[in-house]
Amino acid sequence: FKKDTVYDAIYLSDIHYLLKKKIRTHMHKDLFKLLDHLKKRGVRFRKIFLVGDIIENWYFSAQRKLVRKFGRKRFNKLFDRFDALATPVSLKIYLIGNHDSFSYVGSLPPKIDQYLRERDYLIQDRYDSERLVVLHGHQGQYSKFSWFVNILGVRLLHLVSYIFPSIFTTMENFYRKHFNFDRNETEAEVLEYYGTLRERSNQGNRLLICGHTHQAMADQKLRVINTGDWIESGTFVVEQNQEFFGLEFKSKKKIIEKFSLKQ
Repeated sequence: FKKDTVYDAIYLSDIHYLLKKKIRTHMHKDLFKLLDHLKKRGVRFRKIFLVGDIIENWYFSAQRKLVRKFGRKRFNKLFDRFDALATPVSLKIYLIGNHDSFSYVGSLPPKIDQYLRERDYLIQDRYDSERLVVLHGHQGQYSKFSWFVNILGVRLLHLVSYIFPSIFTTMENFYRKHFNFDRNETEAEVLEYYGTLRERSNQGNRLLICGHTHQAMADQKLRVINTGDWIESGTFVVEQNQEFFGLEFKSKKKIIEKFSLKQ
């Protein structure tokens, strides 16, 4: 990154902030290192896209964590870093992912919604422009009915967890094995998933940017970019002059370009 440079946009997804490592390992410390590094170099972005599953809200109530003593301090630890990369007129967009929500209608918990709005985040399910559609990506996996059933199951697990606290670790392993993280291993699975997502998002000729699968990728033919995650890969996307760069954080001195796609 060039020092004291304003880039067009940054896209990050699938941080699952507040997730405990005993449920699943993550790269949150590496994310903090990246954000601190960018701030120190004077890097800013005209648009900051948080592309869903930024806050973990399935394995516990993130809202309860927010209102607890020192809870806001933990939230500030992440969002202060994001806000430090904005200019005074930057657009900050928070797109709701499936793990952000505990609601049957896919909305954020009220106090988290209020917290983000106080920081001037625009909260939406998706972002649309003439050349872009940006959304988390779970829309390619869930119908309205399956989402309702899924949230009902999560709420039931919350009740069971009071008796068996380890239930979420067991269910996370089951979920990864059978539902989400193995679904895009073959080319046919990639085409099926993104085909559904492209149709449901009304992509048209626009570039589609998403997360959800935790698999960073760019496909010029499909006109799709996936930002990856901060659970296993430490990946994100930067836009400059209508060119998109998929980057992987290894260390402050080693940020690798995984792909680029020119619009």
